[in-house]
Amino acid sequence: MLSAIVVGLMLVPSGVSAGSNTVSFTDRQGDLGKPTFGPPNGDPLSWWSGNSPISNAGYLDFISGWVSVKGGAVTMGLTVASPLTADIKLPSGVNEVRWAWFFYRDADVLNKISPNLASYGVYILWDGADFSAALVDRTSGSMPFALTYLDSFIVNENILTVTISSASISGAVAWFCESQIMNGPPWPLDGTYTWGSWGAPDITDWQLPATTYWPWQAMP
Repeated sequence: MLSAIVVGLMLVPSGVSAGSNTVSFTDRQGDLGKPTFGPPNGDPLSWWSGNSPISNAGYLDFISGWVSVKGGAVTMGLTVASPLTADIKLPSGVNEVRWAWFFYRDADVLNKISPNLASYGVYILWDGADFSAALVDRTSGSMPFALTYLDSFIVNENILTVTISSASISGAVAWFCESQIMNGPPWPLDGTYTWGSWGAPDITDWQLPATTYWPWQAMP
């Protein structure tokens, strides 16, 4: 039976101001499968019809997200459009859901900050029954990458958070996040993405210069 997992201290997102230790974003509700590839005025591309199981899975739909750095710890979180409760099921054909944060030590890697170029990845995973969380360190440059499973995470209805040490993402200067669905055998976290067996229903809206392909945020 699906139940909320509560480990550690929940962090409520806050706005960003001078000297703030939190960087946050807001995202449109109801934009699953409608990312904008290009500048903010680009045309949306719909991947799924409005009646598809994925389009109705509100827990894939970001409303807000944040990263906070304090006292040697980094806490990241998401607010999603619908709660993860005991009666929620995976969409038909989906084997796993991942909520992912990617951290970069170069804020403009080839002008395209893709997940495979991230120095670090942090994930909350759900297989339809159980939650887990993991940190992937790709700084070695070769597979298998260092993989650490985490117990310092929270899934509480429509708020998901996970905490790691600042040292575990040393040198990170930028980040972005996305929701992911695995509609084939999930690719291993300690490897690189295998195309064709997964999708990203929601990527955060464009908020920074359009010359950067992904909508990255600076670290706090």
